[in-house]
Amino acid sequence: MRVKPKIHKALNKQINMEKVENPRVVAIGASAGGLAAFQKLIENLPVDTDMAFVLLSHILRGSNSLLPEILARSTKMQVIQVTEGIHLCPNHIYVLPPDKFMEIRQGALHLVLRPNKPVNNAINHFLFSLAKDHVRGSIGIILSGEGSDGAEGIKTLKEEGGGVTMAQLPETAKAQSMPINAIQVDHVDYILSPQDIAKKLASMSGSDSDISKKPLKVLWMKSPASGSISSDNTGSIATL
Repeated sequence: MRVKPKIHKALNKQINMEKVENPRVVAIGASAGGLAAFQKLIENLPVDTDMAFVLLSHILRGSNSLLPEILARSTKMQVIQVTEGIHLCPNHIYVLPPDKFMEIRQGALHLVLRPNKPVNNAINHFLFSLAKDHVRGSIGIILSGEGSDGAEGIKTLKEEGGGVTMAQLPETAKAQSMPINAIQVDHVDYILSPQDIAKKLASMSGSDSDISKKPLKVLWMKSPASGSISSDNTGSIATL
């Protein structure tokens, strides 16, 4: 009687365990208008993507953040305010605490004091770190916000980390500056509403990547009358 080899099943089990122990990291940055965007995104996310979601927002210096408690009402995933050295687990949401910047090293989050500078670039800081850590199939997303934080981080994550990058469709954002600046660096793979970003993430669950390392060329156009970005009939900006 011929015995069937079990090596493939064992190998698949090992691969699945590695994916659980080292979940795909999704870094999501936002500023002004970001709460509504965060809520729309996570309430449309399945709870079993096996991804770890890291939320980075601009919080006033010296203030308390109620973001974890507020976001917990929109999802069944566990929402945690980050503490030093916490290891990422799949299907969890991690929130940057006030007065801190954050870095990732070998699947753990580390906190550093926010520099005493007027410009808050907490999103760039984490994305730079994520690109250096070479976490499997990392994803960077820029949502509603004022300024340009996140734009250079998205570029670095794409160029150096081979990550997948997304930006909120500007016409769906309360504050368009951050998404537009991210789009302008020409390293954004997908431009979608928060709800459609959630759907895209769900479709990517279980795969290391579904986009090439070469960024798509983005054609974004402003309407002469309103100055807003013009999109095609699919609700996303045309790409080449």
